[in-house]
Amino acid sequence: HGLRTHCIGWFASHPAEPVSGTGISDLFCLPSSPSPANWQAPPGSVYPESSAAELAPLRLHPAEIGNDDLLPFLNNPADLAHTHQSAQDLLAEMAGIISRAASQQALATHVLASHPWDFACVYFRALDEFCHHFMPFHPPAAEGTNPADATLFARVITTACEWHDMMLHRLLQIAGPDTTVILASDHGFESAERRPGPHAALTATMAQWHRPFGILAMTGPGIIPKSTITGASILDLTPTILDLFGLPAGADMHGKILVDALTKPACRPRIPSWDFTRPIPGDASEEASDLNRKAAILRQLAALGYVRETDASLAQLASEADAEIRFARISSLTEGSQFATATTEARQLATDFPRNQRFQLKFAQCLIHSGQSAEAARILDQTEQTSGSSHALLRIRANLLALTGHPTAALSILDAIPNARQDPAWHQQRGITLLQLRLWPEAETAFRHALAIEPENPGALVGLAGALTRLQRDPEAIDAVLHALELQYWLPAAHFRLGSILAKTADFARAITSFETGLLQQPGNRMAHRYLASLYAKSGHLARAAHHRAAASRATPSSPL
Repeated sequence: HGLRTHCIGWFASHPAEPVSGTGISDLFCLPSSPSPANWQAPPGSVYPESSAAELAPLRLHPAEIGNDDLLPFLNNPADLAHTHQSAQDLLAEMAGIISRAASQQALATHVLASHPWDFACVYFRALDEFCHHFMPFHPPAAEGTNPADATLFARVITTACEWHDMMLHRLLQIAGPDTTVILASDHGFESAERRPGPHAALTATMAQWHRPFGILAMTGPGIIPKSTITGASILDLTPTILDLFGLPAGADMHGKILVDALTKPACRPRIPSWDFTRPIPGDASEEASDLNRKAAILRQLAALGYVRETDASLAQLASEADAEIRFARISSLTEGSQFATATTEARQLATDFPRNQRFQLKFAQCLIHSGQSAEAARILDQTEQTSGSSHALLRIRANLLALTGHPTAALSILDAIPNARQDPAWHQQRGITLLQLRLWPEAETAFRHALAIEPENPGALVGLAGALTRLQRDPEAIDAVLHALELQYWLPAAHFRLGSILAKTADFARAITSFETGLLQQPGNRMAHRYLASLYAKSGHLARAAHHRAAASRATPSSPL
């Protein structure tokens, strides 16, 4: 469409794709050596390649960050040279984070100010990195942190946010008032009493530090000012941006256009797909055997806290990076309800890494989704014998028991998990199990415990709605599930729950809409198909009723509504 585009530092964007502007991959600013001397740009990290010579001098190497550069982030710093080793390690991490963020800003401001553009996207990962390394020290420091470190690093997070505000201000100056601006993040970060411990960069607990809610702020031409957006997802950004350009979204995009935020949404009919059907020069498949690239990917994941950093060889790092990419793909397939493909790929991953408990548990979860409960139980037994028990393994085992008609045994396992009472997910799973046991007041209590720990918990709100409707408190139940959908619209369980409550209150038309919306998000839910078969039959749509009866017979078991 002739739109001039700049893509700067986008995560997982290496090699840089050919665009009608400038493409800078996320590997461009990663140092290839301890010294800035002869710092070569990784092949394929810039498009067009001829721009590399222009852009490379804008990068800042961690070795160029001195103690004076760190002082604004530190609280009452003493002689930094005499701090203990763990503090020295954190200072080195800070230098790396600052250098990469400063490089991103220098590249973005240069490209946006020097080259014409219609669309530009810039990705800053520094706040996530700062949080993974320094959020435990944010006042009041998390229990178990080193007191000296807590004092030294107390203002890192605040200063990091202020610094990003300054960088954003400069980008807005360059963009000008006639530019539509979208500021977004895909998740938040625990910062107060719900922090799960003194370390935020450990593989075993890092995901617990992520809050599921990010931010979305939009301003400029085409945006309704001073309005509130509810139920937005990161998946909605691409369809919305395409609509702002007057272009259709792809039918293979799960996200929606945020019409409530737009002054004049075009909402053009969707095209089948925007994906290219021909090979693109520089496509990632051409680089699949590049050991250095894979090692850099794993180091990025380690920097973000998703995996442990090791001193392994390039070949081993490449193998581990491949495994993490495969694991992420399986997770995406599962979330997209492509359970058969996910199970096949999870089986191979588990076979390739038989002692990796995380991979084995992912395989067990895929088997459960695919209705292969006996094999899932065998994998859980085998994994426990090989690598020991864990909270995750026990919760998956409890879920399997509940889904196969043994909620009492499931509850016994959940109640035996040690140190779980501060985990809202544990209370939520316990509430779901109590619903199966038809213990409605106890289920309500469990969900309220989860919400007391984490008030903005859509899953717990959906479960609470299930308990309330069984207690004949339908208006409260509807309020709870609607609040869940305000927080997270892409939540099939919430649509299914709302549909079941509306069906109970004889609001059949809206119940059908809720169930159909849920099935668009999660095809194959057996209980939803059964409800729709009944609702369509009551409404006189016999062919549709027959369709859903047949679909229910083919579907795998699902959690009760």
